[in-house]
Amino acid sequence: MQLMQQEQLLQQSQTAFDAYYDALGASLVNFVERLGIQPAHEVLTNAAEYLPYIDAAMRTIVIRDESWQWVKTMLGYFIGEYFVQGHAGCWYVETRAESPHFCRTMVGGFEHGLPLDAAIDPEQLALDFLAQAVPRELAKLIEDGSVIDK
Repeated sequence: MQLMQQEQLLQQSQTAFDAYYDALGASLVNFVERLGIQPAHEVLTNAAEYLPYIDAAMRTIVIRDESWQWVKTMLGYFIGEYFVQGHAGCWYVETRAESPHFCRTMVGGFEHGLPLDAAIDPEQLALDFLAQAVPRELAKLIEDGSVIDK
């Protein structure tokens, strides 16, 4: 019974991941544009260069309740892309039932700069960032080694 529930949950997570990943590029560019950062499209290839600008824009911003979920998702996209691009990693759904991140959208498979078994939950990092008192520091959160699970 439990195995069937896990398989069903995993299938739902994979479907949700496909939609999430399909929206990532255009949504992230739109987010960067809305923050007033140009050229916005280059965030898709040079996320690290955008960190100081996004950090500054998000430091003291007040997020309205109706846009909170969207901002969290956009920050998750950015954080994930930052690590994927900077360490030659990839996006994936955690499929190991024993993992505390089971069925979560993660980044990992890093080819350099991070341990091979490192895994980062970009959405959890976005939540951690949004939970910080103003002024928030995205760059400090990302540079903090505690973001990496193994």
